[in-house]
Amino acid sequence: MIIAGAGGHSLEVLEVLLKNGFPKNEILFFDQDPKKNGQEIDGIKVVSSLVEVKHHFTISNDFCLGVGNPAARQNLCDLLELTGGSLKSIKDDSSFISHTANGQYDALPFSFIGPKTKIGKGVLINTRAHIHHECQVGDFSDIGPGAMMLGNSQIGEYCRIGAGAVILPGVKLGNEVTVGSGAVVTKDVVDNQTVIGIPAVPLRKKE
Repeated sequence: MIIAGAGGHSLEVLEVLLKNGFPKNEILFFDQDPKKNGQEIDGIKVVSSLVEVKHHFTISNDFCLGVGNPAARQNLCDLLELTGGSLKSIKDDSSFISHTANGQYDALPFSFIGPKTKIGKGVLINTRAHIHHECQVGDFSDIGPGAMMLGNSQIGEYCRIGAGAVILPGVKLGNEVTVGSGAVVTKDVVDNQTVIGIPAVPLRKKE
């Protein structure tokens, strides 16, 4: 298994893999920063060369995403898929996941994914985040620790929902929306907006 990324989030991904019984000697970190090439994290090698990645893929072509930023998640996913890899979702066994939830996403410890949810490719549902019934999440969005999407709310692709934020029932967010930590979103939000506060309002741009 290759963990795509070698920063802070990759450490949490590693913990989930090891907790789920994945052999440590079959894990490799990939980071495009050549300065990290050859380093080790908890005794696991970091590589920056796609040649080494291709060699590893001859043994197993599975990889998972070890970064949180939506754009970085997609870029790494696209790169490793083009190199011959196959994206694997990670799900901690402490998470509650409804049997009717649908999608290819990561669920970190103590997250909740309710019934009839539709979650896009490469989505990160962080520790203790809640995705309640009939919610929809677009590709590669990041749901921060302790954030909540309440019933039938929707967010688009490449969104970032800050830690502890709440999306109220039925509220819809467009693509590339950022919600500040602790915000409560009570109204729909259009594409490419950043909202903060209680209730959440658009962040004013500096003139």
